[in-house]
Amino acid sequence: MVARMTSSRALAVRIGSFLAMSVLGGGCDLRTKQWAEDHLSDLPRMSMRVIDPWLELALSYNRGTAFSVVPDLDQARWVFGVFGVLVVIGLFVYVARGKAHWLDAVAAGTIAGGAIGNGFDRLFRAAPGGGTGVVDFIKVSFPWGGSWPTFNVADALVAVGVALLLVSQQLERRRRDPGAARAAPE
Repeated sequence: MVARMTSSRALAVRIGSFLAMSVLGGGCDLRTKQWAEDHLSDLPRMSMRVIDPWLELALSYNRGTAFSVVPDLDQARWVFGVFGVLVVIGLFVYVARGKAHWLDAVAAGTIAGGAIGNGFDRLFRAAPGGGTGVVDFIKVSFPWGGSWPTFNVADALVAVGVALLLVSQQLERRRRDPGAARAAPE
């Protein structure tokens, strides 16, 4: 009976962590995008230098996929929207049914929060000139010139969530086989 309660408690912690990160992450992303639209659209070039020359807040709308591999999704945005919902459901099932650690649940919830934010934009956020688009507004410039593609909080959440999953898996491998971490390659 004690093992069952411990298992139930662990499941509740995992699901609670997943839901908290999903809601907080998605909410933070959507709120910052709204802030960007409200405050950057009236500025010259719709941008604001924060740390010159490295960080700029520059409002843009991405009507396509990440890195604009497909520049305009048009009606295919519904396919990507449904895919985002399926990702969130899949991550929830992974946390609820698997033997995921609480860190896996936090990582999965972080990814889900990003999927929720960008999925909402892709389906519902009106972009100038018609259609919908994902609001991007964080622009990081390189000291040697050029910049990373403009992104948003949802993109950062997905990247951090994936990194956390990789760290969690590495920690789990070390826990299962502590000798492997110390063994030197031949």
